[in-house]
Amino acid sequence: MLTVVQVLGVSSEDERVACFLSGELSSRRFGQNLRSHLTAAGQAEQLLSHPDLSDGRANFARRALLAGTRGYGENRDLFENFPTHVTWTRALLSVDEAAGVRYLDYSYGGELSGGSRRPTDAAARIRQGYGRSMCPTNRSSTQTTRSSEASGFLRSSSSARGRSTWSVLRATCA
Repeated sequence: MLTVVQVLGVSSEDERVACFLSGELSSRRFGQNLRSHLTAAGQAEQLLSHPDLSDGRANFARRALLAGTRGYGENRDLFENFPTHVTWTRALLSVDEAAGVRYLDYSYGGELSGGSRRPTDAAARIRQGYGRSMCPTNRSSTQTTRSSEASGFLRSSSSARGRSTWSVLRATCA
């Protein structure tokens, strides 16, 4: 089946960092550590839950938070060997297109999905009881596949016609 992704435009680093941290905030696996770092930095949760991308100081604080918690910009942890020149593209996907999304080739997504790297397979396995302790959010298993942690910068939204769409940030390395 031919799918057409609706490209919305280029996304900024600040937007990507805010999107990533927003997903981590709701994560059972990473949320508490992130909240501890927020508190230590004297920042409110609103920095992540309602990011103001026009606020340079807030953008700097979010980048520092991602560096402290996940190694962003420091070539360590999750961001070890992450390329320095990356173009991020914002796009909309239909629900059917989102169903074809795969996890990065990373042990967590591979294990949770039974090796397929498909979030839909991971959701089915979670519903069957596998990996509940690994589940990245406190939400139901269907919603779990919609978190940024589980599906790599995907965001669900509804259109004016009531049709669900997904927005995605896609990286292209230079």
